[in-house]
Parts: sequence; C-alpha cells; structure tokens
Amino acid sequence: MRRGAALFLATAALGLSCQSAPVEYRHNRWDYWSFAQRIGSLPEPNYLPWATHLEKLPDGSEGLVVCRWADAALPLRYFVERPAIPESLASELGERRPDDYVTAVDEAFALWQRALGGANHFARVEEPKQAQVTIHLATEIQEMDEGQVLGVVHGESERCRVTRAGPTPDQVEIQFEPHEAQVFIADAVGLLTPRQVRAVALHEIGHLLGVSGQHSPLAGDVMYAVAGDRRIEALSEHDKNTLRALYAIPAGTVYARLSEVKPPKLSEVRREPPKLAAEIRDERHGFEVHFPKNWQAIKTPNGWIAVDGVSWDYDASIQVVSSRGSVGSHLSLLAGAGRARGDDVRREMFELDGAPVARLIARGAERAEQNDIVDWGDGYVLVVMADARAQDFEFYRPWFQRVLLSVQHIDSPVTPKPKAP
Repeated sequence: MRRGAALFLATAALGLSCQSAPVEYRHNRWDYWSFAQRIGSLPEPNYLPWATHLEKLPDGSEGLVVCRWADAALPLRYFVERPAIPESLASELGERRPDDYVTAVDEAFALWQRALGGANHFARVEEPKQAQVTIHLATEIQEMDEGQVLGVVHGESERCRVTRAGPTPDQVEIQFEPHEAQVFIADAVGLLTPRQVRAVALHEIGHLLGVSGQHSPLAGDVMYAVAGDRRIEALSEHDKNTLRALYAIPAGTVYARLSEVKPPKLSEVRREPPKLAAEIRDERHGFEVHFPKNWQAIKTPNGWIAVDGVSWDYDASIQVVSSRGSVGSHLSLLAGAGRARGDDVRREMFELDGAPVARLIARGAERAEQNDIVDWGDGYVLVVMADARAQDFEFYRPWFQRVLLSVQHIDSPVTPKPKAP
C-alpha cells in the first residue's frame, strides 16, 4: 500500500513556493534499502530519496545525486537582511520590530543546528559580502496560482551541478552553492508574527541545506510542499533524520541510476508466520507493544506506528495510539469516516484478558482497515489501528492480531493504569 502519511500524524504544511525536479521516476523502498545497504546505516525514519537531485551523470546517464554543502564550506556563513516595514503595516502592530524578524530567522537556523547536532554548522555574519547565503526579509505580497508565496529560494532548479566523474562509479564531483532565499513577512491580512516567519524560514533553510530536489511526501513535515495557509512550526523526526542522513553521506554520492532501477513487483506480501520484535515502551501513554519483526517503527505524538516497508512506501501498517474520548464516540467517528468513503463497515465485540474490546472493520475497493478500541481509563481510549491493501488484508490479519495481543498496560503519568474491571 502506498500511503502518503500515516493516520494520527499531524497534517499541515507551509504555504511556500519551491520548484521540484521533473522526475518521472517513482521513489520506492527497494532502491532505498539497496542504497542503505551500500552506504551503511542511516538515521530513520527519513525521506532521503526526496532530498536527492535528478542530474545527468558524466557517462550520459541520469541519476539521483546527493547534493549538499561540502564539509569544507561549513560553518555556513549567513546574513539576514533587515526588512523595511512600511508605515501602513507598522501602524497596526507597532510592537513588531524589524529585528524581531531577524531573530526569527536566527531561531530557525538554531533549530536546524540542534537537529544536525555535532559541530557548529552555521555562523551569522553582519555584512552581506562575508556571507555564503543571504536571507532577504520582504513585506511585498507575491501571489501565484496556488496561493500566496511565503518563501522562495532563488535559482533553486540550478543549485546542484555535476562537474565531473568522482573517484568511484558511485561518486561524482558536484557544485552546490545556493546563495539566497526570500522570506515574506506579510500576507493579505497584514504582518505575520515572528513565530510564523520562523516557520517559513525553517522550510527555506531546509532547501538551502540540500533538501531541494523535491519536497517531503509526508504532510506533517516542515519540508512538505504547498498546502494552503497552515504552517508547521517544529521539525519532525523525518525532517531531522533526513538532514542528518544528508550530511552523513559524502556530497556527490549517487543514490540511484535510473537506467538500473528495477523495483520488485508491489503485489508481494509476507506470508510467513508472524514474528514480533522486542517491546516498545511508551510511558507517555501507558502502554508497551511488540511490533512485527523487521517493520519500521515510528514514534508519533499519540503513540507508535509500524509499517511493513518505510514510512512513505509500505504494504501494511499498524499503530497504537492513545486518544481522549469514549469507546462509543471513537466507534461512531471511525464508522462514519468509513461509510463516507463508501466502505463496507462491520462492528464486533469481544473480550481480551477480561476487558471488552470494540472492533470496527472497514473494507473498501482498494484498502481495508481494522480498528480495535479499548477503554484505557481516566477519559482515554487506546486504539490499535491496522490497514493493508484490500487484496492483502487477510494475509496480514494474523500479524495484526499478534500485535494486539502484545499490548500491555504500564504505569504512566499521562494515562494512569485503570482499575481492573
């Protein structure tokens, strides 16, 4: 199953304008796994393939290349141009000073620095001639067909250039030197808050650092593409791990040659007896769970999700989440969503270790999902949500059942263990 993002992951994005490489190639987990096996362990989960650039290689073929600043170019010297706020905007909120927006950009760089860790990757300079990168803060409004542009990196499509062959067939020499980005601090309503500008700057800095081949495919990420006027204010684990991976891989590494890409058929599913991995303890929400062995497990704000594949390309998923509300309200909500999609919706009730469990199964033409809901005490429910392609659903149900049986209460300051029924 190819799902853009998992349930219960935050859905929001920046209203930004960035060009995407005209790649007809479709990213898939097998090319990613092949690359990871070749390059070594990578921080996960990530969307590294979307950070690569489609380039013509020295032998005339096309390939996806890792483009980023060379280690010798760090720390990256940046200059922030103070905005000139016209009186018509300044008069409405006089407490917002130009320096507040400069500080917002500094904070965005600091967030990326914390994500990357290690040595200092950035250095603020006071003169533009000293800078490798300049951030222009502007008040004019720039409209496009999809809405207002809040940020843009100039010359984005030409940032990465292969200059010659590298020391190995999997390496090329590149030139990567994006010099400037523009961040708009006002929209049709008026001045943005410094907090909003920091969110816009986070996205544009991500492009300046190398996530410029395309955008993240996951709507909860800072580096997701245009989606209205909502703004993500915090780097996700996917954002952080992608940049960590990008700067752990030598610049100019060839991720994949398009002429050699032969992904396996997507219809194959696992049919061996289910085996579980070591337990995952979530003290935030008072549970522990064993997910299937070799599935990618991802921490979310409300619990955990595991996928048979990677977060952006998988055949099945199962997640355990804690949510406020009652069993009945969640059943009604999930059943209504299934019927709205045109699914065949069925309810079941059974007991697990003496506790009642409500199960809702929704089957559609392309996908099917199973939701098990149990009262977790203190106004919370625990939901075990599993899904797969409709034709594969019955093959995965034993895996889903093993995970459900593995869920156990643990003491938690967030959702205390309820009294025994």
